[in-house]
Amino acid sequence: MAIAFGVLSVSAQNQETLVVNAGNTENITIANDMNVVLMPASEAGRSISMDANAAEKLNLRISNNSMTISQVIQSLSKEKLTVHLYVNNLKTLTVENNSNVKTIGVLDTPKLDVFVDGNAMVHLTTNGAIKAYPLDGDEEVKVRVLSDWLAKR
Repeated sequence: MAIAFGVLSVSAQNQETLVVNAGNTENITIANDMNVVLMPASEAGRSISMDANAAEKLNLRISNNSMTISQVIQSLSKEKLTVHLYVNNLKTLTVENNSNVKTIGVLDTPKLDVFVDGNAMVHLTTNGAIKAYPLDGDEEVKVRVLSDWLAKR
């Protein structure tokens, strides 16, 4: 299990991209093996929405300012879905199984708690503090923080 914070680019060649706007949802769980790209939403994007393709292939459970995202069914090709997830007010991110989460742009989050499970990988760029925790208390979370001056080089 590993988690790193820094500037990374995302390329999803030959993959279908699904788009979800999480609005003001504060707590997000990525429930199964997916590639998720977190991006800052515009101020106008405060409602929850998704494109038609995402509605067909994803399950979204929303309750008490929390959202859980999972695939409807695992594809036979074993290729992970790629979800572009726009967030405004993210405070807690839980990444389960073999999911990969990256950012495009800088998330505006004063404090973000990240819970990581299994072989999940998380690469985040934010302007606030990040605290990482293992979902299984016996596992180790490896953290690498890149300061602003390192990230710009």
